[in-house]
Amino acid sequence: MNEAAARKVLFIRAVEAGDADGKVLGEEDCGYAGRAAAEMVRWQAAEDGERPSSSAFVAKRAELLTAKLAQRFPKALRAFESMRWRAWVGVLLPVLALIVGAAAEHIADRHRLNILAFPLLGLVVWNILVYLLLAASAARMLATRSGRPPGWLQRQFSGLGSTVAPRAAGQLAGALARFVLVWTQLASPLLIARAARVLHLSAALLALGAIAGLYVRGLVFEYRAGWESTFLDANAVHGILGFFLQPAAQLIGLPFPGIAEIAALRWSSGSGENATRWIHFYALTALLAVVTPRLILAAFAGWRERSIARHFPLALDGPYFRRVLADWREVPARVRVAPYAYTPAEAASEGVRSLAARLFGASVHVQSARPVAYGEEDSLASGGHGGSSAVDVVIALFNLASTPEIENHGVFIDGLQAQAQGPIAVLVDESPYRRRLGAQPGADSRLAERREAWTGLASTRGLTAIFADLEAADLAAAARDLDGQLSRLATGG
Repeated sequence: MNEAAARKVLFIRAVEAGDADGKVLGEEDCGYAGRAAAEMVRWQAAEDGERPSSSAFVAKRAELLTAKLAQRFPKALRAFESMRWRAWVGVLLPVLALIVGAAAEHIADRHRLNILAFPLLGLVVWNILVYLLLAASAARMLATRSGRPPGWLQRQFSGLGSTVAPRAAGQLAGALARFVLVWTQLASPLLIARAARVLHLSAALLALGAIAGLYVRGLVFEYRAGWESTFLDANAVHGILGFFLQPAAQLIGLPFPGIAEIAALRWSSGSGENATRWIHFYALTALLAVVTPRLILAAFAGWRERSIARHFPLALDGPYFRRVLADWREVPARVRVAPYAYTPAEAASEGVRSLAARLFGASVHVQSARPVAYGEEDSLASGGHGGSSAVDVVIALFNLASTPEIENHGVFIDGLQAQAQGPIAVLVDESPYRRRLGAQPGADSRLAERREAWTGLASTRGLTAIFADLEAADLAAAARDLDGQLSRLATGG
């Protein structure tokens, strides 16, 4: 998936995240986009002789839904498009830097060249400081093994620097804001590499422009080289200039002036000398210390930018993508429900199916195993309760009215973990216990105590207990918790 496709995918995810009631993208829109995307991706893969990929499906679905939004909300889509990277910026800024560099020396005295306050010396010093800062930043990232978020400048290059609100209002303003936050985080390596490429190239061309402008004007004007200082004497000036310029003098094959020669170049002592050798010294020093390193850094940043832009690292294992990919699967997702010491009511069973549909799409297949009676948890080891085939998730279903016990409920979870070919999730149904407590005084505290006990039991097995009133109409919170649990299990977190 490339950068453009990833942007659309994340934008559509942001839209759907804030569109629970389907006012922006209805169920019919999403269903059609999923079916059409699956058909188009499989057809294209067959034409190319390749295997169809889930990433291609997700990208095509987002493309179709983005086109639908463009018809309904053109202003919001223009705002979204305005936040993309514009390639011409990466050309304009270096060209402007070249022009500025070429004109810089023209602003100064066109006849006198102060070898101590020469603009190229400032460029060299500044770039050396930049290299030191870059090295320190790289060392810090290696030490912490973490990246860094894009700064203000990187966000300007990415098109995300300005606020979203003035660009789009209404139903998609929130989606655009969510997209900006997520894109800035996920695309930070790309944004940093892109800004680095443009800035390094601009710095190189700034120095090249200054060098070129100096030589061109040297054809029609005579530069006289000299220096002046309130605090420095000839010895100090010789030391400073020798540190920066003597390597270039050795490469050119010209002798570097001694202290006496430097003293004679002081403006108060005369009119200086013809600046030819000093121009050569500075030009070669700038090429070695500024132009060449900056071009190398720009080339590396450009390679990294192209690599990330062509293969954007967007993981498709999160809750949202799990639901989206339900339209892509050849076989519906399978969820096995294993109750322990609890026979759920029909409403609770329907609640479990609703949760499964939220996780894996409407076509999910939910298999409810026969409840394991209290004290019969050891029977799982013999395979007496089935469920050994691969599934997408095994839900260990418990009743909050029961007091969790390591030797029973814990052993049941152990048996499932040993037997199941898929991740395990612990789901605790609160509906029977809530009915029993009713409006009794202290009901909330008793619910909290029982939740804490089940949380402790699940944690001993490396799991997180998910609590839900399965007979309630709204199971959004439980679905989010279960989504998060599956995502952590998928990533090993």
